[in-house]
Amino acid sequence: MMKRFLCGVMATALVVASVGVASTDADAATKVPKAKYTFNMNKKSKKVVAVARKGENSNYAVDTKKKGYEGGSLPKAKNAKKVKLKYKKGKKGKALYLDRKSSYGAQLKGVKLGSKSWTVSFWVKPDNSVTDYMAMFFTGSDITNVKKSKWVSITKASWLDGGHTPTIWSHNASLDKANDDQHFPWFSYQNDAGEWMGAKNDAKAMAINKGKWTYVTLVVDTKDTCEYGTAGEKGYVKSYHAWCYVNGALYGNGTVAKKSMSNKNLFFLGINAWDTPFKGYFDEVQLWNKALTAKQVKKLYKSKK
Repeated sequence: MMKRFLCGVMATALVVASVGVASTDADAATKVPKAKYTFNMNKKSKKVVAVARKGENSNYAVDTKKKGYEGGSLPKAKNAKKVKLKYKKGKKGKALYLDRKSSYGAQLKGVKLGSKSWTVSFWVKPDNSVTDYMAMFFTGSDITNVKKSKWVSITKASWLDGGHTPTIWSHNASLDKANDDQHFPWFSYQNDAGEWMGAKNDAKAMAINKGKWTYVTLVVDTKDTCEYGTAGEKGYVKSYHAWCYVNGALYGNGTVAKKSMSNKNLFFLGINAWDTPFKGYFDEVQLWNKALTAKQVKKLYKSKK
């Protein structure tokens, strides 16, 4: 599934709107609204549960060539009955620690953000280097259904020289067309001139690094539109506009797949349905059913430092 998409990615397919500028009125209030969901990770909670997958290979990745796993393998609590989530020293108080002594991640239970604008923020500190497609934050519905799968992932990719993380990657399989014309928009780091960059050309592209705490915020505004690719060409997507912030500062903006958020979505930390799980820490995970403004994101970060 992942490799098929890579064959269709072109560097010229990165067309976005309003580079470096969030869609917010100049006089918008900077007061940060109360999050709809907060997971402070200070202790064990019934709302944060260990999950694992079946059908994995020796690298802890799902073998999609196996019969029954063509669409991946959904992480489930019943597959992680022997796993006890750990809580260690975090950015503030304690943090969730995924040690990857076995293959598992965590699910955030009871989250319903609806189908409109939304925001997620969290502290993350990897124990190892983040590898391509490894999910830090992952949400979706019908995730393993090859014809209906919809999801958003905060991950790492190497589509630009030297790699870039965080990368915001999303999919809506129901909108895929024939001849590999797939609905897979993604975006990552942009420099001050609005140019897409990998770490080989700008070290800032690799913003999440081993052993360091980083505050990541993703804002998806369903009232604003953005284009990925070129109209009339394969892979073209016109959909929701999204912004990614690192430590309160704009990192990049681009397109997120349509209908990738609904009350059917499941929410995971450190794991998706296909790739090697993440090893490291998560702290102060918060979600809103609205799009925070750039000023609110900056103020939020300052309050979390």
